[in-house]
Amino acid sequence: MPVVAFWFVGSRRRRGRRSWLQRLLIGFNALLVLACLATAGLFTLIRSKASELPVVDVASEARAQSADAGTPRNILLVGTDSSATIDPDDPIVEGRGGEHLADVIMILRVDPKSNSAALLSIPRDTYVPVAPSWRKSKINSAFSGDGGPPELIATIKHNFGISIDNFAEVDFGGFRNLVQVLKGVPVYNEHPMRDRATGLWLPQTGCIVIDPVQALAYNRSRHFQYQAANSYDEDAKWITDPSSDLGRISRQQNFIKQAAQRAIDKGIRNPSTALGLVNAALKSVKVDDNLSVGQIVELIRRFRTFAVDDLQSRQIPTKGNGNPAFSYQNVQWEEAEPLLNDFRGIRGPGETTPADVIVSMPDSSEAEVALAVQLDAAGFDASADSSVDSGSRNATVIRWGAGGREAAQTLAASLEGNIEYDFDEDLPGRRVELVPGEDPLVVRKTPLPLADVPLPESDSFEELPASSTTTSVVTSTPSNPTTTIAETGSTTPTMPAEVTTTTVPGVVPLNADAAGECSG
Repeated sequence: MPVVAFWFVGSRRRRGRRSWLQRLLIGFNALLVLACLATAGLFTLIRSKASELPVVDVASEARAQSADAGTPRNILLVGTDSSATIDPDDPIVEGRGGEHLADVIMILRVDPKSNSAALLSIPRDTYVPVAPSWRKSKINSAFSGDGGPPELIATIKHNFGISIDNFAEVDFGGFRNLVQVLKGVPVYNEHPMRDRATGLWLPQTGCIVIDPVQALAYNRSRHFQYQAANSYDEDAKWITDPSSDLGRISRQQNFIKQAAQRAIDKGIRNPSTALGLVNAALKSVKVDDNLSVGQIVELIRRFRTFAVDDLQSRQIPTKGNGNPAFSYQNVQWEEAEPLLNDFRGIRGPGETTPADVIVSMPDSSEAEVALAVQLDAAGFDASADSSVDSGSRNATVIRWGAGGREAAQTLAASLEGNIEYDFDEDLPGRRVELVPGEDPLVVRKTPLPLADVPLPESDSFEELPASSTTTSVVTSTPSNPTTTIAETGSTTPTMPAEVTTTTVPGVVPLNADAAGECSG
């Protein structure tokens, strides 16, 4: 499956001091394209090339854009299994038709003020209520429906309480084209590996260059096998990684960092290569219609000293369930909450702003939809949501969850009228539900001081931790894998129920540290 990745500005510390241009980190895939447009020698192409990128309307589901370029931003990155841009005679197309599923779902959070960035992967089989029907299903089905990206964004906001500011999508062809322009990605491979389902075959170990075909096969691999030794032996046993999709995520995140370093070395120093990356992605990359060239250029300027190694790579903790006919992943919420708070932007007490609050409202009347638009204009991430229960509708109610106490207070401060609070333990993060009562609601031009607005109370309320205590950073797998790796000669198509993502799952044979000594 293609990996959608990120853009930054930066370099590896061990490579020493560089000029600001050399320190530009060009990310990999959709946003890499726009970053390339901002490099020296290509400024004259910024607007003409950016205007050629296909754009996606994310409707009202994306958070309203802040004029402050220093504001933290969440970018939803999706890799699809579409082969529409692949040659019809390519072997990868055989037996395929009409696919457009979200095989890779990642959220990149960049915070210019702290010069930090993190990448969160959501397993595609995560089993949650999905827009627009809000019946439980695998999360990637939200993307494949008629609504496309807006419904996936709505599903993420609804279940995880994470706002999305921008969107980027790449398919099989886009992935291959970008790796082709980079002339492959140099890696240090610790174990021979294969996957008969994707065509992965990399028996060579040590310093190798992964070409576009094998790069795609590696990043799509869910039936991953390897040999435990550090060199290929045709008689040795092939060991199956039982982690399926979850192990694939670990390998993808690891590959992203190494591809990003390759983009620095190839793209920044060679303007013609950078232009090739742009042209390659124009064929297969889509971005949302709110992503402006000015925003990209300003964020590149702010992140020009960011180091690739500082990117934090994480997965939402899940546990496998179901059966061979229908397997899925259940979120381990107690472990996930502190990690999710990092991507919600939750800070210390008293620091909640309207931009931090997701407001879901019923969509049963024009007045409610109009009120959502007004709240969005006032700085909230507000939208009409068919899942919101309108209740008795006698009084205006703000429902809030364990992480939404201050969010409810912040919303109440912006509304005129009598407000009642109602605790709902199922509401994630700072997502609150606003159910207007019989009396019309008015959005205040100037919110009340929070000191004049009561905090909601509930006997059931128990505040969650404010920040992440786990990291789930992707690292290389040691030469002697742990006992969680099944020693079997057959592939394992689904994630076993006993395997969770509280630690880094799967086998990751590409040693990112050793890759620094490889060239290609």
